[in-house]
Amino acid sequence: MHLKKLEITGFKSFANKTSLDFLASNGKTNPITVVVGPNGSGKSNISDAMRWVIGEQSLKSLRGKRAEDIIFAGSNKKARLSTASVVMTFDNTDKKIPLEYDEVVITRKIHRSGEGEYQINGSRVRLMDVVDNLAAAGVGKESHCIVNQGMTDATLAATPLDRRTMIESAAGVRQYQIKKDRSFRKLDKTHDNLLRTAELIAEIEPHLKMLKRQAKKAQQGKEVYEKLKSKQQTYFAYLWHVYQEEREEALALKNEIGIEMKNEQREVDKLNDAILAESKKVENANVVSDFEVEKREKYATLSEFDRTIAVASGTIEITQERIVQEKAVKSIPVDLAYVRDRVTAIRKAQDDMIEQLNTVDDLAQLDSVRTCAQEIGTDIATLYDDAGKKEVKVSGGHNTELIAQYEQTIKDLEKKIVQKREDHSVLKTEIAQIDEKISYALRQDHQARQKFFELEKQLRTQQEKLTAIRDRFNDAKIRVAKVEVREDDMERETKDELNIAVASLEYDGEEIDRDIVATEIARLKNKYAQIGGIDPMVVDEYQETQERFDFLLGESKDLEKAIISLKDVIKEMEKIIDREFAKAYVHINKEFTKYFRVIFGGGTAHLSKIKVPVKIKEVDFEGNAEGLEDNDEGEEKPQKTETGIEISAHPPGKKVKQLSLLSGGERSLTSIALLFAIISYNPPPFAVLDEVEAALDEANSRRFGRILQELSKDTQFVIITHNRETMRQADILYGVTMNDDGASRLLSVRLDQIGLEKDIADVVGE
Repeated sequence: MHLKKLEITGFKSFANKTSLDFLASNGKTNPITVVVGPNGSGKSNISDAMRWVIGEQSLKSLRGKRAEDIIFAGSNKKARLSTASVVMTFDNTDKKIPLEYDEVVITRKIHRSGEGEYQINGSRVRLMDVVDNLAAAGVGKESHCIVNQGMTDATLAATPLDRRTMIESAAGVRQYQIKKDRSFRKLDKTHDNLLRTAELIAEIEPHLKMLKRQAKKAQQGKEVYEKLKSKQQTYFAYLWHVYQEEREEALALKNEIGIEMKNEQREVDKLNDAILAESKKVENANVVSDFEVEKREKYATLSEFDRTIAVASGTIEITQERIVQEKAVKSIPVDLAYVRDRVTAIRKAQDDMIEQLNTVDDLAQLDSVRTCAQEIGTDIATLYDDAGKKEVKVSGGHNTELIAQYEQTIKDLEKKIVQKREDHSVLKTEIAQIDEKISYALRQDHQARQKFFELEKQLRTQQEKLTAIRDRFNDAKIRVAKVEVREDDMERETKDELNIAVASLEYDGEEIDRDIVATEIARLKNKYAQIGGIDPMVVDEYQETQERFDFLLGESKDLEKAIISLKDVIKEMEKIIDREFAKAYVHINKEFTKYFRVIFGGGTAHLSKIKVPVKIKEVDFEGNAEGLEDNDEGEEKPQKTETGIEISAHPPGKKVKQLSLLSGGERSLTSIALLFAIISYNPPPFAVLDEVEAALDEANSRRFGRILQELSKDTQFVIITHNRETMRQADILYGVTMNDDGASRLLSVRLDQIGLEKDIADVVGE
């Protein structure tokens, strides 16, 4: 597992997106990356970003007070940002992180509103998921993979129990420690739940006893009530059955009488129709006068036909005389009007001839044009001869159109005469028929009057019978209505008494004595009233309370079992942690002595185990606090001790009893020796050291650098420093500066960009 890349956006002074690549271009497996820069440039914000992205929740550890303090706050030249995010990318080909990915990308974001989120490979996850997965790989905010300024000295100032925790983290039992801590938290929570359960049981128990007494009395009332309701159900079901039978019987009788009434009504209707028909026959006696009127009208029409025939005959004679006159010879004076009429006719004929000539297509049409030309010539010659005369004789037959009109008029009039004569004959026949109808109507009048009186007598008899049937039908309707009223009353009473629909009651088919059952129901009602009408909900409340009480007892037992189980888990985790701690302690103690002598050039240092008293407070299964006893002074007596770690360090030529007597440089060297001892036992995939060697002189810095090179075989180091000797160890060198806009900027230098004759520190100096 290797740290590949870190991307920072909006985190503290890194306003712009900044990327740090931790893979060496020379192919080194665990390159040493060094970050340098002047004070205040923001280089320590890189280690803060790495600590933050792996799950750090303490703002104090991140040198802030509020969540929004880690978001770029803006400057005079650059606006503040609303979001900060850090992305850390790991090479996971060895699957140290228990995920099925060769590359794991962990992202943490925070918004100025306070809302934040974690992501693993783009999927949203919980903080717990990030911590658990990284803990399995030996990475965590509490491990020694990220050491900030002041943490080295804090190691010496820490309590023996805190030092033990450091060694446990180095022993690779962080996941067990997390499980143990969670088990402790669950145990505390279970203790609290057990106490609350005991309190609820103590609260419910007296109330349950009172409910039990009330429920017993209510049970008696309930039994009476149930018996009453059972009787009522039987009684109402029987009555409903009886009413249904009476209703069906009444409806059947009503329907039967209704059918009989309809049949009688049909007979009455038939008699009415027959009387109506006979009355019309009687009325037909008056038809004689109508026939007389019709006869007179037809005689008037005959007279009209005679006049029409006479007028048409006279018109024909006059028209024939006009035709004769029109055909007679007339003398016409040859004057200017005569000449103009003739010339106009000749011109018209000439125009027609010219038009025909223009459309000639064959010889037949040409002959027609020739004939027309000859006629025109003849007309011109005739006009020339008539020009020397005073008048000319012309035949009336030349006005053929007028003669044709006269002849057509004669034909129409002759047809009209023939038609009128035929109509005249028809009218004569119709008048004869009317005479026969008058005779027949007089005979029928006598017969109709006699039958009309007989039908009226039959109608009166049938109507009296129908009236009697209607009275019976109304009685049947009243009987049905009475049954329906009783049914409605029964439905309301059933709803009031049983709160159910009467139709839903089932009749068992047994006959009952209505009076006896009604008396029994009245007796049960009186008895139930004497009991006092206890709320039936008391029984339900008692049952619910009893169920809740039983549930709480069961929960209490389950919580007791959970406490035992959690204690077993804690004991198991403690066994694993103690076993791994013992192995780590031996190795780290040995390596601590070795590195102390290397860094100091001699001297001696070692770790030792001591017993540290701790206060405990447990809760027994009854929910009572125990494990604490007060002495006479009112102080609590500790009942348990735990193993802590004490540090002894003696630089060359000195014998120091307390670490506080060491100088600042000696304290730093001692802390670094312990840090390297921890790293050497269980090398983390990467380690970030933020100015841990700031107090070292040049000689000790060189020793520090040699140790880094030795440990870099198994650990990828990221070092933030001002020390030139430390810079010489770098495979990758980053420089951090701050622009006038208040944002940090990153510069990088790689070995393949530096000549062999130059040193990294010289490049930085340039």
